[in-house]
Amino acid sequence: MRGNPSLELPKETSEFLFELNVLCPYHLAIESLFFKDYFKMPKSPNVLVIFADQQLRFALGCMGNPDVDTPNLDRLAGRGAHFRSGYSATPVCSPFRVNLVTGRYGLETGAMGNGCVFPKGGHTLVEDFKKAGYGTGFIGKWHVGGNGNQPIPVEHRGGFENFIGYQCYNGFYQDVCFYDEEGKEHRFEKHRTDVTGDIAIERLGAMADEGPFMAVVGFQAPHYPEQPSPKYDRAYRGREVTPRPNYSGKCPYIRTHSPKSPQPVERDPDYRRYGEDIHEYLRCYYALCTQVDANVGRILDALEEKGVLEDTLVLFTADHGDLAGSHDLNGKCVSYEESAGIPFILAGPGVPEGLVIDEPVDSSSYMPTLMDLAGVEASEGLLERSRAFLLKDPKSPTRAFSSLNNWCMVREGSWKLTIEDEENRPTMLFDLESDPYEMNNLVDSPEGELMIKKLQPVVASWKEDCISFRQENYPDS
Repeated sequence: MRGNPSLELPKETSEFLFELNVLCPYHLAIESLFFKDYFKMPKSPNVLVIFADQQLRFALGCMGNPDVDTPNLDRLAGRGAHFRSGYSATPVCSPFRVNLVTGRYGLETGAMGNGCVFPKGGHTLVEDFKKAGYGTGFIGKWHVGGNGNQPIPVEHRGGFENFIGYQCYNGFYQDVCFYDEEGKEHRFEKHRTDVTGDIAIERLGAMADEGPFMAVVGFQAPHYPEQPSPKYDRAYRGREVTPRPNYSGKCPYIRTHSPKSPQPVERDPDYRRYGEDIHEYLRCYYALCTQVDANVGRILDALEEKGVLEDTLVLFTADHGDLAGSHDLNGKCVSYEESAGIPFILAGPGVPEGLVIDEPVDSSSYMPTLMDLAGVEASEGLLERSRAFLLKDPKSPTRAFSSLNNWCMVREGSWKLTIEDEENRPTMLFDLESDPYEMNNLVDSPEGELMIKKLQPVVASWKEDCISFRQENYPDS
């Protein structure tokens, strides 16, 4: 059995109890009273992170979106804290995963593109959980150090001991393969989303039997191609859905590379289904969001049946959003809300119920926040990135940062500034309170001048600090 090393009895205490056993006729009563008080100490909570792939922040019922059904995540938000201004620190698949388990920005680790790896000699927070007596596990889409259906080498697993997943395979029905710790392939004739839920329930149950665990479950959905299973597809057939007001009319279809989409696009069943039709795209997309939600519900129900849910910190998020034609763009990789904005729901021990937090928070703080709540020490001073204080003071001012390619972004209050290139040139400035769809760029306006003077040095200094850290610690990354 694993456990918190801090709960081990000191040598002196063990010797004292041994002497009681030998010398004291009433030792049983004394020993019973001792252990009664000793084990009132709080035990280590389990930690579970569940993330979707390409689920934008607004694809939740609890975000006020009537077009999508997410009853399980809505309930999770109701019994915990809903951070309504969560951001991916690196809004694309692989870099987010490195960011999540290291607590470091992409500019710090050099992990800025798909297929990236952990920096040589780098540290992950998974190692800190293991040091604290936790079992660690990952289930699902990994996409670090490779692509396609293939095993993940140990050096690319981020320190997770219990590991079953795949790199990146954008298909939900064919070649649904997971690879375990030994590299053995497991094939399934079932929708990839439901397989991920099945494996998670099995693995988490086994880990819970061994002691406190820290586990991450990564779903592929609702990443394109939009292929919900029939049950969820039928639920959205003909449903009225509304594109976001900043939708441009752009075709939402994106072809896949692993596996390769049929060419020309007219041969692709996905294109024939929703190409040139944003409403049908959204129906399929929301159906996949609901399918993820259903599997999150299954996982939480299984933990409750196991009797460990109330002792488990649960965090739901996504690696990035989905532009779906907003601002005349598809996919992700930019700083717009539809791309960089991600869900952040947190529930469990120490988290107040029904709390709504609007201060901006980025994904570099997600794991440090969990460690702070769980009482796990984080290496390299990363506990300073915890945002657990917002649970006591939801209006305490914070900043969120994000970067990719040639841009960096800072969000402070309702203001959001993006700079580009080595000159740190301001390119986009929005007041999200008056302009939530980012349709009025204030970067060249007189009213934006004062805010640029305030925020440009902030984001430029953050960028410089990140780059300096990488050059000092990971010069080869």
